[in-house]
This record gives sequence, C-alpha cells and structure tokens, in this order.
Amino acid sequence: MKTISILNFKGGVGKTSLATNLSFALTMRGAKVLLVDCDRQGNSSSLLPEGARAAPTLTEVLQGKASFNDAIRPARENLDVLPASGDLQEAAKHILMTGMRAYGTLKNAVARHQDYDFILFDHSPSLSSITEAALLASDAMIVPCLLEPYAVEGLIDMINKLGDTLTGLDHEVDLIGIVPFRLDKRYAMTKEYHDSLKEHFGERILHPVRTDGTVSKAQSLGQTVFEYDPRSNAAADFMALASLLVPEEVTA
Repeated sequence: MKTISILNFKGGVGKTSLATNLSFALTMRGAKVLLVDCDRQGNSSSLLPEGARAAPTLTEVLQGKASFNDAIRPARENLDVLPASGDLQEAAKHILMTGMRAYGTLKNAVARHQDYDFILFDHSPSLSSITEAALLASDAMIVPCLLEPYAVEGLIDMINKLGDTLTGLDHEVDLIGIVPFRLDKRYAMTKEYHDSLKEHFGERILHPVRTDGTVSKAQSLGQTVFEYDPRSNAAADFMALASLLVPEEVTA
C-alpha cells in the first residue's frame, strides 16, 4: 500500500483536482483507493452525495469520537472517501491539546487498512496540526504547481518549509514529484515557466496537466473529468500521471 499526501501551502493550485482525478484514474488501472479529505472546505468530499457527507467525518475520527472505518464512504467502484466537514478546525485544536497520541491517529489507522492499494490525502493550503498528522501517515507526496511567475521560488520556499516540518516530526516523506498545472502551449510564457521548473527540479517534474475547462466543470458537478468528458485533454493527463504510479494495470 502507498500513502500519498497531495499538498502545496498555496490555494488554487490544483490540489483537489489532482486528488480526485488521480484517485479515479488509479481505480481505472485496477487499484483500490481511499481518498481522505483533510480540508475544511470539503471539496474532495463532493465526490460523495450530500447525504453521505454527514458525521462521522474526519473531525470525529481525529477527536477519537468515531473510528476511521466508520467514517469511510463508498464514492465510486474501488474508490472510497473519508469526508471532511466545516468544523475540522475543532479537530486541529484537539490534536494540539492532546499531543503525540492524537498526531498518530491517522498513521495508526492507516496501518490497519492494508486492503487499499493507495491512500491519498487531499490537504488544505495552510500548515496545521491536521497537515502534520496526515504527513505522519504518508510515505510519499505529490506537489501540484501552477505555471505562473515565481513558480520556482514558491516551490523552493514551500519545500524548505515542508522539510523543517518533517524534521520536527522526525518523519521522512518521499517526493514523488511536482505536477505543473495549466500548461497551454499557445502561450510562450507558460512554456517558459514549465522549462524553468524542469531546469531547476529535473526529473522531479512529472507529466503536466494542460489548461482544460473540463476540470472545473466536472468538479462543479461532483464528477471526475473521466465521467464528464473521458476524451478531454485533462483525462489523458491525469491518466498519464496514474500510469506513473501503476505502470501495469492491477489485476485481482
């Protein structure tokens, strides 16, 4: 089983788009996936119908009021979601007050769920005790990044901050790679930003996700791009990323 955090300490860079669509793409390659929504906005939880997002959620799990298993809901075939709620900040306070036992809640729960091939954590853009708890439960991470001015500088700053956080947690998390978002070859500047990322980070730069309105349209309907338009550029790009993690389709 692989546990992966999808994070960037900046909003609007494609974390939820990557988390939901990569999760679905992995199931299309035969993997069984659990997506854990660690953001109080609950955008990844939109893969569930409204009635399935009620308690218990991640808040109750982190507070010790519900089991990890009881909060998991089926979203699609071979894709489960553990939803977040708007009161997630209460769980963050609980972790800070309780200490290391609460920080280890997710890590201990994940260790008991070996029936998944992948567990993905969709993070909020802010560094919090919940971010740290999910990182402790992760063995790897993927960082989405917009192709925009100062993208390299922003990534260096984030990776340095993340390194300090992991050092404080005494925990190592492999960087699988960085996913550039909104690549549009019609515009020279986005290609220039992409080239700059590749020059600085080398093989850490993974397959990009091209500019495609399908992403936002699908998300607004609680769908993945594969369900909204399986022939879209975005669907091809997310599948290419899934193929990096599962080079050969998983068979039962």
